[in-house]
Amino acid sequence: MDNAFDKLNHSLSLENREHLEMGGIKDVSAFNEEEIIAQSDYGSVIIKGSQLHIDALALENGSLVVHGKVSAIIYNDAPQTKGL
Repeated sequence: MDNAFDKLNHSLSLENREHLEMGGIKDVSAFNEEEIIAQSDYGSVIIKGSQLHIDALALENGSLVVHGKVSAIIYNDAPQTKGL
């Protein structure tokens, strides 16, 4: 059973659809210039766009920084493990 107190807080900040900062990220399972699939305690986060680049990934504190043109951020309760 999932306990909400055991989960890492998830947050996001998107500036001008080009600079994305996320917290609470446990892993990045796949990425390319059009899609990034990240994992959090709350499920998968799929970031879609163009010219996407991971500028920083620090799993020890759960932070992810992405630059590029973000067109969609999709949440999925189940973990995504599909390869791109």
